[in-house]
Amino acid sequence: MKDRSDKKAKESFVLHLAKSGYDNIQIVKEPSDIVAYKNGIKYYFEIKKTSAEKEYFGAATLTEWRSAYANPHNYFFVICQERNDFFSFTIYTPEEFEKFSTIPPFKIFFNITLNGTDKVLTIRKNKSAIQLTKDTLTKMDALFTTLKK
Repeated sequence: MKDRSDKKAKESFVLHLAKSGYDNIQIVKEPSDIVAYKNGIKYYFEIKKTSAEKEYFGAATLTEWRSAYANPHNYFFVICQERNDFFSFTIYTPEEFEKFSTIPPFKIFFNITLNGTDKVLTIRKNKSAIQLTKDTLTKMDALFTTLKK
């Protein structure tokens, strides 16, 4: 079974950054996977790991893009292509990466605790998500329709 974790890719990219003159390199959770400094300037690197050979289908979150657009000269999307435990890195600016990025119709996720045939009424909260209501669905639908035009 393939390792879906990007931990090794991040660790390998940290070594790559150190060899490239970056310092104070840290693996973090937000607003990117890695932050590092060079000449006193803070840089952000969002790691996207794949073992695909020809084409990579992946995703970047709204949080990542928000930070990328807020830091267009020092935020980078990094494609880490893995082959036999070796990583190659391709680094994209937000302007370059947006050319490969599309927004599909919005998805509505659900998370239900399974309890046999009994209906579960306990709702788990997700602090970063918005609760679905008819009103939020109507707004999402209107926004998507407007953006598609």
